[in-house]
Amino acid sequence: MNTQSPIPVTLVSGFLGSGKTTLLNKILSSDHGLRMAVMVNDFGAINIDSDLIVSQTQTTVSLANGCICCTVESDLIEQLGRLLSDRQNRPEYILIEASGVSSPGKIARTLKYPQFREVLAIDSIITVVDTEQFEQLEGEMAQLAMDQLDVADIIVLNKLDRVERSQIEALKRRWLYPQARILECQYGDVPLELILGIGQGNPLAPFTQVKPASVLSLDRQADHGRVFESWSFASDRPMGLDTLRSTLAQLPTSIYRAKGTVHIAEVPGTRFIMHLVGSRCEILPDRDWGEDTPHTQLVCIGKRGTLTRQALEVSFQACMV
Repeated sequence: MNTQSPIPVTLVSGFLGSGKTTLLNKILSSDHGLRMAVMVNDFGAINIDSDLIVSQTQTTVSLANGCICCTVESDLIEQLGRLLSDRQNRPEYILIEASGVSSPGKIARTLKYPQFREVLAIDSIITVVDTEQFEQLEGEMAQLAMDQLDVADIIVLNKLDRVERSQIEALKRRWLYPQARILECQYGDVPLELILGIGQGNPLAPFTQVKPASVLSLDRQADHGRVFESWSFASDRPMGLDTLRSTLAQLPTSIYRAKGTVHIAEVPGTRFIMHLVGSRCEILPDRDWGEDTPHTQLVCIGKRGTLTRQALEVSFQACMV
């Protein structure tokens, strides 16, 4: 990763007992190939495999796969500054666990402070839900849980093995908005390519490991290939910015992520990066095209069998000027 590129950050929130720790443990033990910093309230609760631990202090654990895990024991701003100032071991990715009784929105606002604006970029905000216990929340706790859902890019409905389908549908009707991107799972078992924007420095890196029409299965621990797939689009013709924004806003909820490079008609000399996660989308200038031929190359990932390839092709072709 280019050290000048903003470091992508994923925020993981969820009420007490929702399964955040299980999800974090899954990420830490996965072969993602990133030098990752994981900031948690208490790494003792994660139950890190002792075979992975290289060194440990009272507040930090260093793992054999290049990850470090540290506790958010004091001011978040101070600890982020400490991570960023370590030029030799500067993380390529940061994962922050929000306390079970706090809103990730406050952390997201912190990441946009002037000192972090150019060096950190929010990749996604994930909220984990205990589908068995969630409906029992009341009063202030229910409001807090709703705040966590409101800021989420992707909502993970966890512990599905403990509830009936009717309970899941009732929860969706009562708590979730119609355009919410929802992943359903047990034991926090979701594909990492949907949770982490792996390869931020290269917008197509997480997707070009496989053929566009093939099934994504980055996590070898579980067969997600039956559930998710990808679709790609490429063209040398410029796209109209407003039309592209409208098209992306209308993508079906079965599409969880989309990213790529874009040739924008209004600014033909500049390469743009498009990054969509859940219902949040950014189209930002990256650099001059230089000697590269201006082009658009996009990839979408979503539920298998729901990516209507012909309709997607027509929609993106309509963005061409």
